[in-house]
Amino acid sequence: MITRDFGMGFSGRNPFDKDARKNFKEEWSKMTDSEKLEFMNKRMEGFDKHEDHFSVEAMDARCEKWMQMSNEEKQAFVEEKKKAFESRMHGMHRFFGFGH
Repeated sequence: MITRDFGMGFSGRNPFDKDARKNFKEEWSKMTDSEKLEFMNKRMEGFDKHEDHFSVEAMDARCEKWMQMSNEEKQAFVEEKKKAFESRMHGMHRFFGFGH
């Protein structure tokens, strides 16, 4: 199977995190066909369950997990999200031609 189609991979569309894509491609190439099928089935299950992402129960669970985290864990989580956001925005600037 080929994972090089216009930034689309089996993990979704995200052409901005090249290191993650490279790691995923390496892992994918080492997987057997049955492992690939299992991975995709789990991925599709996640899409099916995404509608529950904004349920009261799901939000309570995330809130509780957040409250149990230490300050250092919270800071690391926020920094990771900031880094991912900045990476995406940097890629968007090239895509939309901002800053020319």
